[in-house]
Amino acid sequence: MRIAIVKNAKELGERAFVEIKKVISEKPDAVIGFATGATPVALYEKMADDHKHGGLSYKQVKAFNLDEYVGVDPNGKASFKRFMADTLFSKIDIDPANTDIPNGMAQDLEAECARYSAAIKENPADLQILGIGENGHIAFNEPYTKPDEPTHIALLTASTRAANASAFKDPSLVPQYALTMGINEILTAKRILLLALGERKAQAIYDMIMGRDDTSCPATALRKHPDVTVVLDREAASLLTIKEWEKGSAQAEESAEAPATEQTEEAEQTPVAEQTEEAEQTPVAEQPAETEQAEEQPEVREEAAESAPEAEAETEEQVEETSAPVEEEVAESGPPTDEVPTYPEEQEEVAATYEDAGEEAEVEDLTVQEEPAQENRGKKKKKHRR
Repeated sequence: MRIAIVKNAKELGERAFVEIKKVISEKPDAVIGFATGATPVALYEKMADDHKHGGLSYKQVKAFNLDEYVGVDPNGKASFKRFMADTLFSKIDIDPANTDIPNGMAQDLEAECARYSAAIKENPADLQILGIGENGHIAFNEPYTKPDEPTHIALLTASTRAANASAFKDPSLVPQYALTMGINEILTAKRILLLALGERKAQAIYDMIMGRDDTSCPATALRKHPDVTVVLDREAASLLTIKEWEKGSAQAEESAEAPATEQTEEAEQTPVAEQTEEAEQTPVAEQPAETEQAEEQPEVREEAAESAPEAEAETEEQVEETSAPVEEEVAESGPPTDEVPTYPEEQEEVAATYEDAGEEAEVEDLTVQEEPAQENRGKKKKKHRR
């Protein structure tokens, strides 16, 4: 689950549009699941504006909506079908024949649910847009809804009806029932984009991400999905503790973008504790490139191997002084990976020896070659302590 925090609704629309653009650029005939309500309006405005100025085309896109009220005229202003037409579909070049939404005015609602469920199964979404209710509902799947229930008739809670009352002239006119896509049907989408605005959604967002994993908050089901992007404003994210997440994410991105050669130079100049952190975060995919570079310099490795014992003797005292802090830093940062060296200071000295030889050394390869020397050094330490 990826979390993006923005300042306001406009930024939310712009960030969410990045996901829309990515999907349609990859697949012009993508299937997109749409949500209704106030939250996605900023996204739909961005989509309409982009299209107006020669951006994306939606001619081949298929659209499915999450839900619809029971007993509301599809052409009435309170219906979700009318909402989608006024807010988005009339402003882009999508084919009306490619849009589908449950019919809350159907004479046989059970048959309509079966029809819609079959249509979803035949056309799994490439991207599903979601909002979230104050009680954690997604679509109109209220708390304690069974996840495996397909498109069904949902009984709306009092809090849900109150939250949607602004679309009706009188709150008493808000329907008690709606047709809604099921939770597991939502999870069949390849990607999910959940949007939330305002402090009133903060508790639901907290429960979705940090709360109990059960049906009391239907949105917790999204934890099971492999590709979920959550875009929030600061108020909706106010109950989350994310400073450490942001720090870790920023460090991971920096490590992923850094070229392999720059990592070697930084390792020679960075303090011991920082080297350990960077070594833990370095993606495995970047290391083979460095290994190839080291294999092209066999003569340098031989010279380094001969000078390694001297470097060990010079740094033995330093290793004893700094080994405890290094172990503490590793404990705080998480379990070390296979790529993290045991004695970062020795690698720094050996890397300096390589520089004297006029060539660049690879820390990972040296660690393998120095294992015998490290064992000998351990024996020397034990003798000294006696």
